[in-house]
This record gives sequence, structure tokens and C-alpha cells, in this order.
Amino acid sequence: MKFIISRYSPKMIMAKDFDLKWHSLTEEEFQALAYDAYSCIGAEDVAKITGFAYNHESVRARPGDILLLADWDKGGLTYWCIQVCTSESPLIREEEIEYIEEEMI
Repeated sequence: MKFIISRYSPKMIMAKDFDLKWHSLTEEEFQALAYDAYSCIGAEDVAKITGFAYNHESVRARPGDILLLADWDKGGLTYWCIQVCTSESPLIREEEIEYIEEEMI
């Protein structure tokens, strides 16, 4: 599924192990990709500028979903395509802790 969003948070992803692939878009590319996406734009000004519906709804994305992000940056909108992917190298919690501890030594 494709979602249009105005902010990104890792809490949007409903998967334990996932990777994100970020792609910068032009406004035209964003509009072309978003024509059939579900709008979850929570910022009224972003909704107005992009022409998509204001819908302050929580996103619950899964691997395979696409997040189309329109976000403010230095006075203008920037556009991103974020692909939610299954992690190619999932780490279990203990491995993450061991790695962090080793790096701190």
C-alpha cells in the first residue's frame, strides 16, 4: 500500500526487523507516484500545497509498503519515497547489545 505522509517516525512501521530505502523525489515525481496513495497528511498546510486530503491518521506500514513523504525543509517542501523492506540481516537484541558494548570498549 502507498501512504502520503507529512512526517516520518519509526513507530509507523509494524515490523520487528525492517530496512528503509530513501529516494529523493521532485515535486512532479511525487505527484505521479501519489495519485493512488492513501493520504495521511497530518499538516494542513502541506495538504493544501500538495493538493491531497488532510487526514491526521496514524500510519501502520509493513514491509512492501511505500511512504511518500512531503516535509518542510529550509522554507520549502522536500519530497521523498520511502520503501519499507524486510531486513536482509536481522539482528536479535542480544547481538545488538554485544555490538554496542564492543564499540564502547
